[in-house]
Amino acid sequence: MNSLDEIRSRAKHIEFIATDVDDTLTINGILTSGVLDTLEFLNRIGKKIILVTGRSGGACTTLAQYLPVASVIAENGGVIIKKHDLETVKLPKDHRERLNKCFNDIRGNFPSVVPAQDNQFRLTDMSIENTSVPDGAINKIKKIAFGYGLMITISSIQTHIISPRFNKASTLKKIVKKRETITIGDSINDESMFNPAIFPLSAGVSNIKKYLKFMKYHPRWIMDNEQGHGFIEFAEIIRSKYVFKKTGKVAEQS
Repeated sequence: MNSLDEIRSRAKHIEFIATDVDDTLTINGILTSGVLDTLEFLNRIGKKIILVTGRSGGACTTLAQYLPVASVIAENGGVIIKKHDLETVKLPKDHRERLNKCFNDIRGNFPSVVPAQDNQFRLTDMSIENTSVPDGAINKIKKIAFGYGLMITISSIQTHIISPRFNKASTLKKIVKKRETITIGDSINDESMFNPAIFPLSAGVSNIKKYLKFMKYHPRWIMDNEQGHGFIEFAEIIRSKYVFKKTGKVAEQS
């Protein structure tokens, strides 16, 4: 694993920090005061935060309005939200119909699966609660989705049925373009953001270790701490590059 000192040395040049939410920012499902303070600090020193999550577009409109972030990418790349503006990626007209048929087919094969509580607020995908997916079922579920021209990606909390036309990295790249960006995540659905050909700078919180064997691309750095504690650890590396003056202003150390 590469030295964490490199993050510090490149801190000045990083413009965007793109981070997953659940189990990357949250701690046991909560955005704690420590994490919120960390987001505020990063915003204060001029880093643009982009949340990149599998959560529904409906849920993420609130995150975009109330947190100190530049934008939110929801539904694993299907939705982009900037404050009060929301747009979705372009999808075939029959996309919603295929999603419904695919989910019904999955449920026909695995009656125990439970739709995610926020499905009614989703615009581009459908999700299943991970706790309801039977052991050994995921490969069959992937084959069913493939039959409908769809694909499966898995977060730490949900199994998502999405279009192969987008992923977290492809949508993020449209926003940041060629500007210096570091990505952070914790699960399989963050894998596209760890592709070094797209984002050379990437980090994982410690709980990602249990998923590495299922992933082709791994984060360049892995924090020692899990969940939001790992995100705070990451931010502390950047914080060490700055000094705080009595005036309240922040300056970069040489």
